[in-house]
Amino acid sequence: MKTPAYPVILGITLLSLTLPATALLTTLLTTTDAHSATWRETKCALYQDNRDQTRAAMPANATSDAFNQQEDAFIASGCTERIYVCPHSKAELAYANLMSIKMMNAGATGSFLPFVCEGGLQTDQPTQ
Repeated sequence: MKTPAYPVILGITLLSLTLPATALLTTLLTTTDAHSATWRETKCALYQDNRDQTRAAMPANATSDAFNQQEDAFIASGCTERIYVCPHSKAELAYANLMSIKMMNAGATGSFLPFVCEGGLQTDQPTQ
């Protein structure tokens, strides 16, 4: 008596359907990772461009050395490390607010931005 070929045919059919799906999934996952890396780099470049434009319109010493060093460290990390850039003066807060608006208009989320104070916002001067 001859064994039916159905299990073999079914196995080949399943394999022919599974392999392309696996390849497609692998491609999508790799593309997503590559897209994310590119978007992170794009956001950082946008941040640097907006920073340069915004600071060019500000007085030279509008922000403190500590604020500038924190922001420089954020950019040096490729805008990927959580580095707190805490505004303490009215000028720093105005700068942080303007940069936040510019970056969100460019498509970056608020969580991308470095403007955070560990203990909450505590400016040296009144903000109003």
